[in-house]
Amino acid sequence: MGRLPIAFFWHMHQPYYRDPLSGEYSLPWVRLHALKGYYDMISLLEDYPAIRQTFNLVPSLLSQLNDYARGEARDVFLDHTRKPAEELSLEEKKFILVNFFMCHWETMVKPYPAYWALLQKRGRKVPEYRWDDLLHQFSSQDFRDLQVWFNLSWMGHRARERRESVRELLKKSRFFSEGDKAELLKVQLEILREVIPLYQAAQCRGQVEITTSPFYHPILPLLIDSKHASRAMPQAPLPIPFSYPKDAEAQVQKAVAFYRELFGKDPMGMWPSEGSVSPELIPIVHQAGIRWMASDEGVLFKSLPAGAGRAHLYQPYRVKYQGAEVIMVFRDRNLSDLIGFTYRKNPPQVSANDLLTHLYNIRNYLSGTQEDCLVFIALDGENPWEYYPDGGRDFLRSLYERLSHDFTLETVKVSEFLEAHPPRKTLDQLHTGSWIDQNFRIWIGSPEDNRAWECLRRTRAFLQRASEDDAKIPPEKVRLAWEQIYIAEGSDWFWWYGDDFTSDYDEEFDRLFRMHLRNVHLLLGSEVPDYLKTPIALPHEVKPAVEPLGLISPVLDGRVTHFYEWREAGYFPAKYFPGSMYRGEGFVSAIYYGFDLDRLYFRLDPILRNRNHLEGLQFCIHFLTRPQSQIAFPVKFSGEDENFFILHFLSEGKVQTQKRFSSICSGKIIELSIPFAELQFQAKEKIDFILTVKKEDLEVERYPRSGYLSMTIPDRDFAGTLWQV
Repeated sequence: MGRLPIAFFWHMHQPYYRDPLSGEYSLPWVRLHALKGYYDMISLLEDYPAIRQTFNLVPSLLSQLNDYARGEARDVFLDHTRKPAEELSLEEKKFILVNFFMCHWETMVKPYPAYWALLQKRGRKVPEYRWDDLLHQFSSQDFRDLQVWFNLSWMGHRARERRESVRELLKKSRFFSEGDKAELLKVQLEILREVIPLYQAAQCRGQVEITTSPFYHPILPLLIDSKHASRAMPQAPLPIPFSYPKDAEAQVQKAVAFYRELFGKDPMGMWPSEGSVSPELIPIVHQAGIRWMASDEGVLFKSLPAGAGRAHLYQPYRVKYQGAEVIMVFRDRNLSDLIGFTYRKNPPQVSANDLLTHLYNIRNYLSGTQEDCLVFIALDGENPWEYYPDGGRDFLRSLYERLSHDFTLETVKVSEFLEAHPPRKTLDQLHTGSWIDQNFRIWIGSPEDNRAWECLRRTRAFLQRASEDDAKIPPEKVRLAWEQIYIAEGSDWFWWYGDDFTSDYDEEFDRLFRMHLRNVHLLLGSEVPDYLKTPIALPHEVKPAVEPLGLISPVLDGRVTHFYEWREAGYFPAKYFPGSMYRGEGFVSAIYYGFDLDRLYFRLDPILRNRNHLEGLQFCIHFLTRPQSQIAFPVKFSGEDENFFILHFLSEGKVQTQKRFSSICSGKIIELSIPFAELQFQAKEKIDFILTVKKEDLEVERYPRSGYLSMTIPDRDFAGTLWQV
């Protein structure tokens, strides 16, 4: 055979972080990945004109990149960078200490001694109670250095090669000035403005092909009919069916229209989100004018007869359904994963040689076939490079240099290859599944996933009824409300629900998902329903930092009377959530709880730096054990009105009886007690509880944020057991 065609396919994608109502971005990943992955990958090709590649740019990513390029995007991390270090509030300093090491430490912090020293000074794992003390150990210069380093470490290898000011800052390393910071942010904006034009130019000169995905990256087969998930996972519990093929059509059509506006022509190819396909998707893709789409080799082999050989992977296929047709190619999972996960751990030249050896072996394996062969290597085009010591620079350079002069291998654009080599085979049936395990378990089937689908279904049904029944709603608001539904259909929100994946920002992704659904109600002037006010994560027991160790008898005076007063109590550090200004720094820094043989005690440590922050709020301790009850009291301080709390007993969520108690005192801390008998608790009974913060009827915070705390009521033998060895 002649030269073996190799199609590199780089998928670039971020979820939609912007709140259309406020215009704020709560997370910075579009901006930061643009400086590293998006800019590096396309600009590097200018040095290797013989290399042909395909890039998949998700419209929701491109839309946000445009916002940044126009200077219209405000993200919380950028706001905290811009502010002069001497003017930072304590809350803003805490945000920076918590968040400005958010990168891969081994490759993006440790190589820079000054940045690494700041991390060592802060500590790798910081208990919640230490944050306030840490703040005073960092000078204004330390905070400015940290503002610069967080943004500087995200500068990719091309920015470092091309921008002298970036190299100078790296060389300077410490004692950055506000002028240095301003110069860095200026360079950031310049790069952000270059990214999309670089892709446009590369496509115009014929070096790359740019493809698209459904606009907000939804799992299209699940939009068409969520029941179709049972084809690949028949035992999975599924939510009430979500079946809106028109939404799937809208997501694809919107993507095509956006692509046309940005690139001046229609896209030829598409990566369906997460490689998720089903037969019912074919007519939607065909109708949108998409000629080809791609998925994973696992989907192909589940679509072929059992026992199909490896050679079947290296060719395109026609796929037909109900008179519609699309071409499909399937990625070589092993080669793709080597680049994504393995080669970062090895010397660049060794990794490049290994990949080429695999390609030579495939060429030899296919040499006796008569088919038009294609090796399709598809993977995430942004995230892997954080884990390469040099951002992937030397590996990619070595690989591209070798491929540019190889007479047995050639890089191709997918559409160009398909034009010259139309598929000779047709798949008789297409498996319904994704690139992960060839099913949809990541996005549906777990209790949290299913609850999210139910929230989406109910909100969409509300919007459809309202838009059909109320002609007085302005059309523009209806349009914006539908956009919120399309955003909430994105795959990323469901990715973080369930037990498969977790991050430091799980709670923020949950908030963003529910925010987009809440916006539907706000746009239409409707009250936000209760199901969108509380986190979707299902309740589970959360372990405190310290379990109750013994009996306590604190003095209820609103202050820490002596060192041993709460020493034997349970202790839960109220986790500071760093991802969004929406929650600021929270309302409570710690919860203590304990007991003697007759009474239950609680201590809450409110955050008092700004008392206006707490005005008009009510604290509620909810006991989830039957009979359900809650202790509720308004926030008060020493010298104010009489302190009291109300004990409510609940039935089906409604207050049945209530009783007033004065055994509470508020000062620097809040302390209260209540007899077990009043709560109807029995010795040795395990009780579950949470603390919520409410403003009128709206829950604005809860502790723990996704779960509950537990303790066991002591009996008369409890004190004796403490003396046993």
